Amino acid sequence: MSVIYLNERRLNNQLQFERSLLKELTLEEVQRDSEKRFKRYFPSYTVYTSAIREEAIEQAIEAFLLGAEGSEKVEEGLANEEITNGYLPELRRLSFEFFDYMDYWNEATGANVWHFNRARASAEQFFLYWFQVGIEKGIRRRKLKMK
Repeated sequence: MSVIYLNERRLNNQLQFERSLLKELTLEEVQRDSEKRFKRYFPSYTVYTSAIREEAIEQAIEAFLLGAEGSEKVEEGLANEEITNGYLPELRRLSFEFFDYMDYWNEATGANVWHFNRARASAEQFFLYWFQVGIEKGIRRRKLKMK
């Protein structure tokens, strides 16, 4: 008989939950949203596809999983707005890091088409959107699990 530690079990359950949620997230959907929001800031298709799009997808998945994690708080009676406010510092960090990454690539390419405020707002909206999608999918997944 072996001992299973509670933290290890929780981690396994969390990973299983995240894997099941990621099956519902389509790469094409994230790519389309990324292209709609960020491609206009990079005239070079190569820079956009090789650097910006890939990073946007990675960060969108992280925001999605944060939302799914936050969906647990709906069971405690919190509204989506309250959950979002609780995760706002983390979402802002994601947004800032991604914006900083875009800023680096804008300077590296010397494109001089940078719309600083619009790009920052696009990044914030992008992560907030994927966070909300994560909450919705997480709520749905948890309800299905309960039945």
